[in-house]
Amino acid sequence: MKKIVYILLGLALAALVAIVALVSLIDPNQFKPQLAEQVKKNTGRELVMEGDIGWRFWPSLGLSLEKVALRNPAGFAEPDLIRVEKGEASVALLPLLSHRLEIGEVTLSGAHLFIQTKADGSSNLADLVKDKEQAQAGGETSTPASPASESQPWEIQLQGVVLEQASALVQDDRSGISSRLERLDLSLGQLTLGEWVPVTLAAKGARGELAFDIKGQGEIKLARDAHDSELKNLNLSGSLGDPKQRLDDFSLKADRLVLGEWGSLTLSLNGAQGEAAKPTLAGSLDGTLKARLDKGLQLVEVSDAVLAAKLTGEGLPRSPLSLKLAGFARAELDKQRITLTNLVMGADDALLSGNGVIKLGAVPSIEFDLKGDKLDLDAWLGAQDGAKTAASSAAPATVSAGEQGAAAKPAPSAQALSTAEPDLSVLKLVDLAGELQLDALKVKGLDLSAVDLQLALSGGQLNLKQFSAGVAGGQVSASGVLDARQQPASYQVHKRIQGVDIRPLLQTLAQNDRLEGKGDLDIQVQGRGLSEQALRSEMQGTASLKLSDGALHGINLAEMIREARATLTGKGAEQVKEARKTDFSDLSASFQIGNGIASSHDIQLAAPALRVQGQGQTALVPETLDLLFLTSVVESSKGQGGKTVDELNDITIPVRIGGHWQAPSYKLDVKELLSNNKVLEEKARKEAERGLKKLLGDKANDEGIKGAADQLLKGLFK
Repeated sequence: MKKIVYILLGLALAALVAIVALVSLIDPNQFKPQLAEQVKKNTGRELVMEGDIGWRFWPSLGLSLEKVALRNPAGFAEPDLIRVEKGEASVALLPLLSHRLEIGEVTLSGAHLFIQTKADGSSNLADLVKDKEQAQAGGETSTPASPASESQPWEIQLQGVVLEQASALVQDDRSGISSRLERLDLSLGQLTLGEWVPVTLAAKGARGELAFDIKGQGEIKLARDAHDSELKNLNLSGSLGDPKQRLDDFSLKADRLVLGEWGSLTLSLNGAQGEAAKPTLAGSLDGTLKARLDKGLQLVEVSDAVLAAKLTGEGLPRSPLSLKLAGFARAELDKQRITLTNLVMGADDALLSGNGVIKLGAVPSIEFDLKGDKLDLDAWLGAQDGAKTAASSAAPATVSAGEQGAAAKPAPSAQALSTAEPDLSVLKLVDLAGELQLDALKVKGLDLSAVDLQLALSGGQLNLKQFSAGVAGGQVSASGVLDARQQPASYQVHKRIQGVDIRPLLQTLAQNDRLEGKGDLDIQVQGRGLSEQALRSEMQGTASLKLSDGALHGINLAEMIREARATLTGKGAEQVKEARKTDFSDLSASFQIGNGIASSHDIQLAAPALRVQGQGQTALVPETLDLLFLTSVVESSKGQGGKTVDELNDITIPVRIGGHWQAPSYKLDVKELLSNNKVLEEKARKEAERGLKKLLGDKANDEGIKGAADQLLKGLFK
């Protein structure tokens, strides 16, 4: 046992003696001229080492040096390209006996890198490569020269690098943007080809107003061809942002990354937009995907992407908002083209699937083909149910046989229409072409089915190629053009509605339930300006309506005919409790739209026992009505009104509709009734003659009395 102890003590003593001998015999400062000379030859720059190179005995044998700098050429903002406050390195002992300097790990503290590009384009890096190429062209070699005291050259090897509290400044005077690396901590193991080397880093700095704070770790394996190098177990996290938007924290993990092969990535981030105390938009994103970048660095492929985001903010259609995205992507970098396939996009309960193509450029181009089950825009926009809105908004009609209307209520107060034109500049920022198909769509209270939308947007002109959907028991289709290349924008629209139940449609869109029936509506309009005022005052076009088996609500023509009969006979009208409703078998009308007026001269209504012809106009801006319906009784006592209207055969009964859209008034036009009915005038004349005979006897035949009676009748019927 004692022998073993003695042997160990002897070895330790021998090692100590060897170390002392090496330190005494080998002065590391002898390498300073060699290093400075090699740097000068290869870079043309001066290497300054103000401190001595000294031995370090703890915690391991090594070398240390202080205040080393590589100078910049004259004329740059900082004197040094790179400087190091302190450097240390461990050294293998036995190789020293063979003139091999094997440095285990180099630790640099307080290193600083400065790179500047001047306004004229010159850089403090430019001549480094140039001088090296010139040195090689001149036949100079980089073989270290032997120190004066040595006959055999030294071989130097580096096993690893550690940077502590390093910094950097990259200054571009052309753009005025500076990138600052305030602190960098880096640990890099021995860079041996084909071997995995651990890497850790922590960096904090800014580029312009964009600040970043990043930490990461992983393993790297270098290959002789850089494109074959690999990275695995990557874990990157940190934050970045500017005064307007920021990522408060993010993380990126990758199992293995190598050019030309698939790698799995996991990402997570949380960020916000706006002021830190009160952000306008905030949210998070989490997801996984597989990615591959080809060795030519021209093709990026993404597979099995599954991303989920949650957003909150006042500017969103609803808050909070959940978003989902899944699918595949292929980016051809040389062609600036991104192809998206098997996409699934979701926003809360809305879900779309399909394909798309994005072409990058000054004006990006997007092509899409999307399908979905159902989309409730009202739930997104917070719109009220159309039927409820109609029921609560529609004011009761006022009906009267008199000139003013006995129980007339004031029309709703008109609100000033906006003259502000919408900002359509966004239409010039992107080109679109594609198709969207939905099984069901709810918008403004309307329930649409089998929706098919095809559109194209180019250079600020939007072309609605086709829109079709099922609605209210029928079908709606539309096409049109919106041209935003000039201000105010112009438009052309053609809308066709076929076989629809008109009353629920009016209830939802116009909060009006006065008209009932099933039929067709065709509208063709054009104009310039999209403000509320311009849409009504500048619109030009036509509209036609055909309905069958319907009713006019709020007016009972049979009742008004009885009032007309009472007016003609001088008797009070029999009060019959009937709904204010006029049934009809057919209703047709065509309208000319222009200068804020929609007018018609061919309103035709066929009702039981009645035939109605109408004409008039409605003002689109004040929303007022001025319509005259001329009602005639046909030879039938079976229809609405019964026998009481038969007595008015061949008599035209005028009904005038006025007031506001939401509160129309209906009244019997007595003056029109008395002035435009020859049959009525003849009956009245005969009744007057019989009355005169009863009153005056034979004197009634006097010409003077007859003339006076004629003048009274003419005044009555004018």
